[in-house]
Amino acid sequence: MKIILGISSLFWLVGCGQSGALPTPAPTAVWPTSAPLLSVVQPLPATATGVVSGTAVPATAVPQVTTIPLLDTPNPASARLRLAADTAVPPTFTAAAQKFAQQRLAQYSWGAPEEAHLLLTTRSERPFARWVYALAAPFPTVPDGLTLADLQTAWQSGSLPVIVSDSTAAAMTPLLGTPGTAVQIVPDGELRERLWAARPSATAPSLTILPFDQLTPDLKVLALDGQSPLSADFAPENYPLTVAIGVEGEDTAVSQFHAQWDGPTGNYDPAKMTRVALTGVTALVRATAFNMERSGILWPGEEVGPVLRAADIAHISNEVSFAPDCPYPDPIGGTTFCSDDRYFDLILDMGADVIDLTGNHLNDWGRDNTVRTIAMYEDAGLLTYGGGYDLAHAAAPAFFDHNGNRIAFVGCNSFGPAFGWATETGPGARPCDGALPTEIAALREQGYLVFVTLQYTEYYQYAPPPDQVQFFQEMAAAGATAVSGSQAHHAQGFGFYNDAFIHYGPGNLFFDQMDMMGTRQTFVDTYVVVDGRLLSVELWTGLIENYARPRQMTPAERANLLQTIFQASGW
Repeated sequence: MKIILGISSLFWLVGCGQSGALPTPAPTAVWPTSAPLLSVVQPLPATATGVVSGTAVPATAVPQVTTIPLLDTPNPASARLRLAADTAVPPTFTAAAQKFAQQRLAQYSWGAPEEAHLLLTTRSERPFARWVYALAAPFPTVPDGLTLADLQTAWQSGSLPVIVSDSTAAAMTPLLGTPGTAVQIVPDGELRERLWAARPSATAPSLTILPFDQLTPDLKVLALDGQSPLSADFAPENYPLTVAIGVEGEDTAVSQFHAQWDGPTGNYDPAKMTRVALTGVTALVRATAFNMERSGILWPGEEVGPVLRAADIAHISNEVSFAPDCPYPDPIGGTTFCSDDRYFDLILDMGADVIDLTGNHLNDWGRDNTVRTIAMYEDAGLLTYGGGYDLAHAAAPAFFDHNGNRIAFVGCNSFGPAFGWATETGPGARPCDGALPTEIAALREQGYLVFVTLQYTEYYQYAPPPDQVQFFQEMAAAGATAVSGSQAHHAQGFGFYNDAFIHYGPGNLFFDQMDMMGTRQTFVDTYVVVDGRLLSVELWTGLIENYARPRQMTPAERANLLQTIFQASGW
């Protein structure tokens, strides 16, 4: 879809006259002048941290609910209010509250919960903030979701390994119940390593729960009762793992706090989110084009189209130029390609925003048609990269600024053929050279998330060979956010390197190779970027039919592909 710059908004702005899903009720003078009581989740004992993988947490380490008396509001009014947070409050929110108090030293100080006049808590009857937690597993996980009942069973009885931080354990106790002795409670810095080490298999994953903003691409977000915080239609107020945060104390002090609070009111803001969909090979030629003539120009995209149109930035790697004199397609023709101008409607119908020109067939029908095709993209408002009118144009990145996320696309062709490469004066794909890693580093330094697509050697196998791994990792080492293989006619595996997500080959999107299962299997990878950081990657899996049309895989087909790909990735 076309990129529309949005205006950032918050969930609630209490005390600023704006309505929201969780409004702050007017003071009701329910708090007595004597010290009120508030049940809160107490901190875990020190023995709860540093638990080794596979070792049960002692029962005494489970978060305990006790009663804490809140202190009277100090008198005179000029005395400082002591602010605190219970351990179920997310650490990032607590840090924001500490900063809030530090900036108002004449009015607030920070203290322990048992010394508080005002206590930030997840057990408040008047919440003003909302924190979304995500259910996740190691990336090589086949299941796409769990029911809330299954999660509660794992949480309480250990049917699947569950590994969380101490603050998350405290926050989830009111929602899921007291964690069972098999739940591992570990320091934040050890969570991912323990989680991957504890996974029984790709089909029976280890689980974690963590704040949405702490997700990383090496974790797969699992839907809970069909709801995922990565979905475009996600509604936090209906999600079982949404935690409401409020402040408790004497009404006048609470009202003062609400009026002054300028910190976060949530960790999930769709106005800071960008979804980027990356695809594999498109070549609207031969049997693909023949079937488009018979079944309709838009027919190949009927099932995959909604996935691309749902993205904020949709990428298509079209290897072939359009030509007005392109002959009627021969379903068993050769490898010198062109596409009829009418097929351009399929690209537009997919909601494409950026066209990858690293392909090796751009100049098949003459350089004049390459120039003409690039102009067609520009006239339609589509950005291009990885190829161009000449070498300088081919090297220019495609830039996007969406919801505050700065994204750059770059790419190159190392495979050739030489007549397909751009020159100082002629069009074509950008040949790979030593300049690209330096350019990636410079873009990263400028604050861009850099998506790199490569036209590499076409290996017809799931596992990437060592030379391909090395080449892709060089781009990751330079600072790429994601590296994707546009050359791959055969679906290939994944990797993580230097915090980059690597997909060695998503496979064919629109092409006619039906002779191997691996050339029929295809991915659309949707990268979820939030607030300038890649949080997660979702995988759509399709199977090409009738030499042209990818359809969504059945659950059994998807499970088989994912297990095959994860094994080929060394997992």
